[in-house]
Amino acid sequence: MNKQEDLDVTESTTEYKQFLKHLPNTIDSISSLAEDVEVFGEEVGWDMAILMQVNLVLEELIVNVIDYGFPDGRSGIIDVLIQANNKEINIHITDNGDAFDPFQNESPDVSLDIEDRPIGGLGIYLVRSYMHDYDYSYAQNHNIVKLTKKLTVEE
Repeated sequence: MNKQEDLDVTESTTEYKQFLKHLPNTIDSISSLAEDVEVFGEEVGWDMAILMQVNLVLEELIVNVIDYGFPDGRSGIIDVLIQANNKEINIHITDNGDAFDPFQNESPDVSLDIEDRPIGGLGIYLVRSYMHDYDYSYAQNHNIVKLTKKLTVEE
């Protein structure tokens, strides 16, 4: 798949490749984002496991933005910025929805049987599992989620 002409991919420094996508706050926008992230991931050399993890994390967080940042269904914008090199992936998700910290709740108890677990929280558990660092802030009427996935182990 080569949709390079549809992406805003630029060399931000000699060390990082950059991907930026502006999305409407609709569920339909997630599949388009996943396709574009796949093209970007192939360009920067991610294997299928990394690509799957990044797309799963983005899907979980963007669904949360839509559900909790825009509970009244109003239109909004979600910006996804990915900066990647061979050592790490940095993801910034910014939106103009209501303030909502996706990391405010504790992780679910995954040792419980599935039928004994309360609904919800598993998506953020996966985000925490796949990413090495995560942070939330709210500034200038925008939610800002920052994630880092390390691709190499520092010794």
